[in-house]
Amino acid sequence: MTARLRHPRTVPASPGPPVVPVQLLNWRHGPHFGPPAPCVLCGTTTPLRSHAKEPLHKIYAELWNATHPGETRFVSDPPRGGATTDHA
Repeated sequence: MTARLRHPRTVPASPGPPVVPVQLLNWRHGPHFGPPAPCVLCGTTTPLRSHAKEPLHKIYAELWNATHPGETRFVSDPPRGGATTDHA
């Protein structure tokens, strides 16, 4: 049996820190889930829902919030009974 030669792969460079700080959303409660529907920001299906019942991916909502400071279209659930650990 002959050994198969592999082509060397290049490792991509680290993208570096994001340009704007991204605050993680806390969407752990049941109202943030529904039947799969097209995301309002990217168009692919997602089971997640915003507070306004818009279907969207959480990561896109977080990035949208970072690039639109001061707007409250996509907000986080308030912490229940104390601090949460999912905020940077």
